This record gives sequence, structure tokens and C-alpha cells, in this order.
Amino acid sequence: MTTRRKLQLLGFFGVVLGFGLMAWTALGSDDESQQTVLTELAAAADVAVPSPDAPNDFPAVIDSAVRDPATHAIPAGTSFEIIETIPHDSAAFTQGLELLGDRLFESTGLVGESTLREVDPDTGSVLRSISVDNVFAEGLTIVDDTAVQLTWLDGVAYRYDLDTFEHIDTYSYEGQGWGLCDNGLQLVMSNGTPTLQLRDRETFELVSTIDVEFNNTPVDELNELECVNGKVWANIWKSSLIIEIDPSSGKVTAVLNARTLTPDSVEGSASKVLNGIAYDERDDTYLITGKQWPVMYRLRLEVIG
Repeated sequence: MTTRRKLQLLGFFGVVLGFGLMAWTALGSDDESQQTVLTELAAAADVAVPSPDAPNDFPAVIDSAVRDPATHAIPAGTSFEIIETIPHDSAAFTQGLELLGDRLFESTGLVGESTLREVDPDTGSVLRSISVDNVFAEGLTIVDDTAVQLTWLDGVAYRYDLDTFEHIDTYSYEGQGWGLCDNGLQLVMSNGTPTLQLRDRETFELVSTIDVEFNNTPVDELNELECVNGKVWANIWKSSLIIEIDPSSGKVTAVLNARTLTPDSVEGSASKVLNGIAYDERDDTYLITGKQWPVMYRLRLEVIG
């Protein structure tokens, strides 16, 4: 091999290595930024920070109480009272939860196990269910007399008749589908990034986007959503945090740490995490559960600040 050829190969491998280092650095920076955001949000809720022995396990926070609300600035800490503990299907990989009056609807995921179902909100019993074949079903919302359900990687959303679960329409979108809620004017959709998408309620066309930030840092991995009184509540995936977002600014306005709600039977699981928020406007309470959790909680929240 000639000296010139050797130099060309060295140059090529140098470029490859350089790009690899740049990508690794960027990914590491994103992870560090997200961990910083989670830690600061936990502090806003006046909770313990992650254990130094488990830096990647944010659910290691151990305290959900807001002990000194007078010291809190925006975002406000949020305390909760458990009104009721309700059984929940421990096989249900919950991706979306939605109340309409006294009726509860749930979307469950995993390829080959995805469903749309109606659940008794008092007993947790599954009243009816249909399989959503060959996709990983995701977030769910109710739009008038229909249900709209996302998929994770398939780039399609399904609309169903709420009373019969008959499939009415299919919509396409780019990227992943995570959470979905209806604010009465538009649908709000998450895709695992810090950007929420606003979509037309009828056509599902993308209208605009909202970048969610805390302390000028993007809040990543926004998951299950619930639209409540002009705000958006969002689970942060793989954490015990639920944040309230002002969609007009993208700012986090309140934070709830639900760490103490995690059932002992799923403690430490990487997949069986908090995911499921449904607002009950009849009594101003929330139903909260998680993926394959054996229980669902009815909570009354109090935003302090």
C-alpha cells in the first residue's frame, strides 16, 4: 500500500471517528440536560433528588409531599389526596386513559396485545374491548362521540365510534405517537420529544407546535397527556413526575411527584412506569395509573403557589 493511500485511509477513519465522537457528545449532553431538568423539577415539588447510586433511575426520588409551599415559585408544587384505590388490569400496558362523564376508556399497547377498551371506573372491570392488530397502540382521547387512538411507530391514528368501537377513519402523521388529548379547539399530541403538536380535531392535520421548557431547558420525553381547563398535564416517561404546561407559552406551571403511588409489585421495573391521567370534571378529581399496574388511584390535586 502506498504512503498516499495510507494517509487517505487514516483521514477517512479520522472523519468517521470525529463524527462518532460528536454524536456521542450530543447524546450525552441531551441526557445530562434531561437529568438536570428532572432534578430541578423535583426540587420545585420539594422532593428528594435521585440517588447518587442510581443516576439514571429518576424514579428513585422518595418524597411526594410539598412541605413548605410558601417558598415555592413557578412551577408550583402540587400535593395530592388519595380519594379511592381502584383495581386495574395488571396485564394492561396503559398508553392512554380518558373519562367521559361516568365512562372510562383506555388504550393499551404492545404489538399483538394492543386494545381499545371501556372500563368500569368504580371496579376496574373491563366492560368491552377490541384488539388493535399488528401495531403498538398509544395515546387516546375522546372527540365528541368518537375516540382517537395513536400508534407508536406506525405513523397512523385511528378514529372509532365511541358506542360501537367501529373503525371510522385512519390518519397518517410523521414521527412517533405517544400521548393525545383534546382541549376543545384542537388535539394536543406528544411524540417523546419536548415539542407538543396541535392538530385539527376533524382532519388530524398538523396546525402548529409548542416547545416545552423549564428554566430555558427543553423538557424531553413528554408522554401521556390530559387537557384540563386550558392547561396540559403530561407524564414524563420513566419518571414519577407529572407536569402542568401552559400551552400559550410552553412553560411548566406546576409539577406533581407521584413517586409514592408506585405499587410495590412493579417497583424497580423499567417498563411498568407511571402512565395514565384522566380528569373527572364532575368532582374535579383525577384517575392515575401506570403500565401493568394492578391499581388505579382517584386523586384530588392541590396546586400550591
